[in-house]
Amino acid sequence: MSSSRTTIEPVEIRTDSDGGGPTATYVFDVSGYMLDGEVCTGIALGLSEVVGHEPPRLTPLSAVVDCDALETLFKPRRYGDLRDEVSVSFPYDVYEVTVHSSGRVVMRR
Repeated sequence: MSSSRTTIEPVEIRTDSDGGGPTATYVFDVSGYMLDGEVCTGIALGLSEVVGHEPPRLTPLSAVVDCDALETLFKPRRYGDLRDEVSVSFPYDVYEVTVHSSGRVVMRR
């Protein structure tokens, strides 16, 4: 991670109870990371916040998703705008992570 930012706070936390037990949903705004070409950094910091461990102690994000592909997919447009209506979901440990081109990352357990 090349960014000098080391933490990220969720913009929303929801807890629900479905038939299988309680669930938690964490929403992060990583649009600044996307604009800087560091979407995986934003995701890793969000996971760090949710899991409660520093990023170096986590399973590397690259072990579960192709970070180069994510960076390419969410690369800002030529004039610095975020992409239109693109999202990608992948599992990370007990979480389902969904990254939206709006800069919103949803982590659901």
